[in-house]
Amino acid sequence: MEFTEKNCKISVIIPVYNAEKYIRETLNSIINQSYKNWEIILVENGSEDKSPDIIREYEKKYPEIRMIKGPGKGPGPARNRGLKLAKGDYIVFVDADDYLPHTEIFRKYISIAEPTGADIVVSNYARLWEDKILPASKHESFALCSPLSEEFRFRGFFSVGTLSYVWGKLYRSEFLKKNQIIFTEISYAEDKLFNMQCYICNPKYVFLEDVGYVYRKNDVSVSWQYRSDSTENWFKIAYALKGWIEKKNKDPVEYISLTRYLIFFAAFFDAKMEYMRHKKRLRAIHKILKEYGSHPVGKKVFCELADRKRPLQISQWMWKAMIRIFSFGMKSKWYLLMSVGVKILITQKVDERLSDTGIRE
Repeated sequence: MEFTEKNCKISVIIPVYNAEKYIRETLNSIINQSYKNWEIILVENGSEDKSPDIIREYEKKYPEIRMIKGPGKGPGPARNRGLKLAKGDYIVFVDADDYLPHTEIFRKYISIAEPTGADIVVSNYARLWEDKILPASKHESFALCSPLSEEFRFRGFFSVGTLSYVWGKLYRSEFLKKNQIIFTEISYAEDKLFNMQCYICNPKYVFLEDVGYVYRKNDVSVSWQYRSDSTENWFKIAYALKGWIEKKNKDPVEYISLTRYLIFFAAFFDAKMEYMRHKKRLRAIHKILKEYGSHPVGKKVFCELADRKRPLQISQWMWKAMIRIFSFGMKSKWYLLMSVGVKILITQKVDERLSDTGIRE
């Protein structure tokens, strides 16, 4: 059956916190979509600027837009509140400082989701860095892989990372409800955990070649703030992931690589954040690496990743080498030597060239 706007509604959920500089552009990019069967739920999360006043202007003009009071606990719980009220057949998550790049995104989402029965439609995206639109790595590097493969997981959630973000995607509401998937109350990377939970429930992915989202580097956003509890938070995610696999009666061996790569990338990410926070001091890296290496989960993960008898089923030889060397050093507790290595990688921007987490010049 051919889709119609009448029977396919999209609910757009936007957590809002101090977004007065960008919220008009965000809302206009949705309102101007050629596909008109949508609603926008703005979850106002305790803004101290004029964001609520701006949203009220739009509420008066557009009956499809409504603002609700958020829990004030970060974007995850705010999105959960939006999910409870959403009436759409599909869900789109948008951050209040980002926008949709052109007017046909919703129509393209629906036109590919309906005939394929997709649970999650994944578009490409671009980054807005200091008023410059920069291309991000495209999903084609893993989209053709089997979703059950380690290559798909590694590239999708880590080295390319497109699957980690809730924005730039269309979710089938029934899939989320059936599998009881909501956001966990953690301080950071709640979207990565959410999407890993989706993945474990075996969704049907369909990939849209278009750039469907523009992600803005906003220095005051949660994503770019230093967090003293970051290490604790990543281990919470690892435990939550383990619990979710058990809850869904999945084979833990099949999904163990998610936890391994999660901790590997988290250790490097936190080391980099601490290094930059503490005036590029080597001891800041040393402190973080020791925390990861002495944690029971970290110790187990690095022993497994260092074991050559356990093949890494990924194709990128440089990533293989980095994972093996780093994990062996962590297993051997060579924290000072590893700190020097991490500093060199950061200084030479090797991490930014290998993945899509940094600024592309």
